[in-house]
Amino acid sequence: MNDFEHTEAMREGLSRRGFLSGLAVGGALLVGGLAGCSTGKPDSDTGDAKQEEAEAATSTAPDNIVETIDTDIVIVGAGISGLAAAVQAGQNGNSVILLEKSGEIGGNGMGTECIFAIDTRLQREKGIEIDPVDIVAKELEQSQYRVDGSLWIDMVTSSAANFDWLEECGVEFNGTVDNYSPGGLFETAHWFEGECAAVGYVPPMQEAAKAAGVEIRTGTTAKQLIIADGIATGLYAENTAKESIQINAKAIILASGGIGGNRELLMQQGWSQEQVDEMLFQCVPSVEGDGYRMAMSAGAKDYLSNSADQVFNAIKAFGTDTSAPYNSPLNGGFGLTSMGPCLWVNQAGDRFTPEDLGYINMAAQATACKGNRETYAIFDQSLLDSCTADPADAEIAAAALSGDNDDSIFQADSISELAEHFDLDADELEATVVRYNKLCEIGSDLDFGKSPEFMLPLTTGPFYMAKVVPLLVVVDGGIMTNKHAEVLDSSQMPIPGLYAVGLDGAMLWRNVYTQNMPGTQMGNNVNSGRKAANSAAEYIKAV
Repeated sequence: MNDFEHTEAMREGLSRRGFLSGLAVGGALLVGGLAGCSTGKPDSDTGDAKQEEAEAATSTAPDNIVETIDTDIVIVGAGISGLAAAVQAGQNGNSVILLEKSGEIGGNGMGTECIFAIDTRLQREKGIEIDPVDIVAKELEQSQYRVDGSLWIDMVTSSAANFDWLEECGVEFNGTVDNYSPGGLFETAHWFEGECAAVGYVPPMQEAAKAAGVEIRTGTTAKQLIIADGIATGLYAENTAKESIQINAKAIILASGGIGGNRELLMQQGWSQEQVDEMLFQCVPSVEGDGYRMAMSAGAKDYLSNSADQVFNAIKAFGTDTSAPYNSPLNGGFGLTSMGPCLWVNQAGDRFTPEDLGYINMAAQATACKGNRETYAIFDQSLLDSCTADPADAEIAAAALSGDNDDSIFQADSISELAEHFDLDADELEATVVRYNKLCEIGSDLDFGKSPEFMLPLTTGPFYMAKVVPLLVVVDGGIMTNKHAEVLDSSQMPIPGLYAVGLDGAMLWRNVYTQNMPGTQMGNNVNSGRKAANSAAEYIKAV
């Protein structure tokens, strides 16, 4: 049985039970009350056990339900993908409730500057021609052929239509189309008005959602899915007064923004306890893996260990730049530790990667350090001076160096003093610096191939050594989905009525976000949101 046949069989079973007439008794869904109506038993005892486990995890209703609502589609999260799903679903004629746990909409994507697209009117006006196969082939190569290329084909070939649709919805672009960053491979980045989604995307999409009849509820947290006989039929949510709301829905779209703010899940994803304890966060604090948690309780297949990090390197004492386009010379994606000039060493005092890899993929810099117990950046006064030309940056650096931040950054007149302070082997570190300086002198990195322009020797003190910590932007993925944005179970078959989009269900990447393909995360957010809404509309018609 293929995915379509499986979903159709579940739909037929649901229709036989009389979904519309059986949704409520006295205004409330009988959770688990349909369990005795069979749609066919799983193929194995293991499958049966997993279904029973999922049912048990979602079968207990809160005892303080103050409101019960019936709708076609409920969407969890009003960020970039949630807004796209809501607008599309409303335009499709479905009744839609859009839930946002925080007090405002926009989510993680407020600072996103641009969206991926090819063959748009803006590109044609500028004479930019890009063959779709070049994008898909490069992405498969970048992932070492670990991702499903059909997902890339779908996103790439839909991108022009998505761009046109956004403009029809009122989304504003400033006319700039470029390769986004020094490492960008193609001119696919279409920049929003104001150079961020907070200006060009979120306000017009909110208005488009309202115009399409979408009910938006902020301060409302989705807590638990309602699963009956393997089919998603609604959820329980909680308002700011901690009162429970039951939403009976024919389809649920998870768009909660991923797991980036959940320290426990970050460790489950692969970061160490120490790394998480020291981590700086640029993601929205309310992004705590709500969608992932609910999907797992419903028996979804776990993709978290394959999810992709969008994490930069940072120096904790310097804080973090939280304003788009995140280009502080001290921290952030283009910061002091991130883009080449420093020397990086691990806990053994060994160099381990080319320090300019951010120009190849800005999101890979922290991934290269993820396997280290500790990572350090070493630089001298001249480099620090070049990063503090702005008085505001100079003030930040001075405060960091004069305060109680010796565990983060330390100044000394010799390399051995730096090693002693951070409890590294002085002989090993000095040997690494001698080797590095020799490579700088000949102008060629014979070890890792760093670009000659970044080979700056460490010869004149004072010297600085800073502990490198992760600066987390977002995590892509966690819930396994297919190209219809359907959530898949442990057998990789769709869970009827359940969809995951954006950062909850991102499947275009494995472990590393290929940021050198400009705007693709935003492109996936919009595309998956629309895809889920359209898939749900077809599913609802068949119920």
